[in-house]
Amino acid sequence: MKTKLYIIVLSCLLLGFEVWAKETMNFEPEQETFVNPKNIDFEVRLTAPRRFAVFFENPDGNPIYVKVYDMVGNQVAQDVSNQKGRYMREFDMSNNRSEVFLVEVGNARNNSTKRIFLQK
Repeated sequence: MKTKLYIIVLSCLLLGFEVWAKETMNFEPEQETFVNPKNIDFEVRLTAPRRFAVFFENPDGNPIYVKVYDMVGNQVAQDVSNQKGRYMREFDMSNNRSEVFLVEVGNARNNSTKRIFLQK
């Protein structure tokens, strides 16, 4: 009988402590506000039969990468911009046999991908 009484008293104490801790010490987990950053907006323009240029704005100077893939998935070019401001980089694909390329521009949090068709 005494053990049942001890168990009841201990459970009440633990329950009471849990309520007290939540009220006084604010043990409730705080709600995290996650802001989903916007995708990086960029343009890809043909400049010559086997060349194209990538344009985007780097507003805060954080590293933004540009990667170019052929349709098989091989990475054929890469560049990183760490400077604040407008960015323009031209890529020459005359030594690559593929006609379709994927251009990925991104940073540590998100990225955007566009497709470009080149003439032979």
